[in-house]
Amino acid sequence: MSWAEASMWNGILVVMETIVLTLCTWFFQNHTEQNVDGKRKYRLSAAFLYWAGLTGIELSMQNNRYLIVILLVYMVFMTAATGRWLYNHSSMYGFYYFLFALTLVVAQIFVFYIVFAYISSKWGIWVFDYASANMALIIKQFTEILLTGVWVVLLNRRKYENVKGIRFAGLFLPPAVSVFIIFSLIYIGDVFMQLSGPALIILDILFLVLMNLYIWYLFSYQSKNEKLKAELELWKKQSEMQYQYYEKVEQNYRSSRKMIHDIRNHLQAIEALQEQDAAQGKEYVRNMHQMLDSLGSVNYTDNRMLNIILNDKAEEAEKSEIEMVIRIGEIHLEHVRDMDITTIFANLLDNALEAAEQAEGKRMIQVRADTFHDFVAVKIRNSMKCADTATAGETGEDADYQESWNVEAWNQKKGKGRKLHMGIGLENVRHTLEKYGGGMMTEAAGDEFTVSITIPGKGDA
Repeated sequence: MSWAEASMWNGILVVMETIVLTLCTWFFQNHTEQNVDGKRKYRLSAAFLYWAGLTGIELSMQNNRYLIVILLVYMVFMTAATGRWLYNHSSMYGFYYFLFALTLVVAQIFVFYIVFAYISSKWGIWVFDYASANMALIIKQFTEILLTGVWVVLLNRRKYENVKGIRFAGLFLPPAVSVFIIFSLIYIGDVFMQLSGPALIILDILFLVLMNLYIWYLFSYQSKNEKLKAELELWKKQSEMQYQYYEKVEQNYRSSRKMIHDIRNHLQAIEALQEQDAAQGKEYVRNMHQMLDSLGSVNYTDNRMLNIILNDKAEEAEKSEIEMVIRIGEIHLEHVRDMDITTIFANLLDNALEAAEQAEGKRMIQVRADTFHDFVAVKIRNSMKCADTATAGETGEDADYQESWNVEAWNQKKGKGRKLHMGIGLENVRHTLEKYGGGMMTEAAGDEFTVSITIPGKGDA
């Protein structure tokens, strides 16, 4: 390749790098957590302005010794400014935007000096060479893409919570291998580039980039698939509870029709007993009240799904001879999805039921909820097996059960489990609450466990 051709390619690759940097920044900001609504229409314009400024700096200051410093200041300022204005207002994400831009610039400097350090070691002196500069530009763009992917995966780690351990760590293996292959191509490709030009090596690097992007796509697809499976189980659980609830309503309706049909006979029986035996008459009336109570579900709250869950768990507690007291004030959860209501309350109450079943002595569950300063506050307190009375043969996993209320681990070890209990764990409940700006606190004291959650009202979420 002639000097003129190499120079032309250099200009093309410089512009191409500005496009890659812009797309990486746009991708990073669009695929991490966002809490700014109503400004989506400005995002493409902001990305275009970012690219225009970056291109202007790169082309007009190529020979300026302070180019890297100017680029650093520009990228950090623009990334942080557009990120805080258009994507996420939080201070923590402001810090992430700063670190992201700084990481890209540091990577550029690192790649540049690695390539030209290799040239210096080869020729004994530092020589500017368009072919090597072009290769450095290609490697820089590849590195910027990989770094963006790493940032997005790490900041979205919660979305990939179903992919753990070696599978998650293995995601970073292809980029590491790709970097090694690229440097190997540079090291052994000198003679080849002089004879045939860098086109084939550029194509190889492009294919490596595409391969890594495809691997990330497969990883993301697999993670979403795992998450959808978990959501499907929740839907099945929710549908089963709803079916049982409406089946019970239908059964109660049929029973109430029979009672209405026999109500005249009951009234006559009560009148006769009142005249003959007042005590027996009172007992008859008490039995009538119990019969009427069994015909209806208690309306603890206006939220249909939460009401279904509370009635379902109260019935389970009664069957297991666990005293369950529910006190619900005026709470508003219309902005919370039914699936999230199920994730939060059904699993917390399932955990409480399982822990109470293991308790020695009094077995109870208390549920209290009310609204304080536009926040829904819920406290669930239940008895559990006291850590001090645990048998000596219990393992560390059982101790973890006492400390962290990890019912899932307990079920797996003991081979137990409620029919509807998902064993999702408190961490998933915490993540669901965080979607609405809520939080959770837990406290274990003796033979009781308390979990307290808060959910902001719709205007505060």
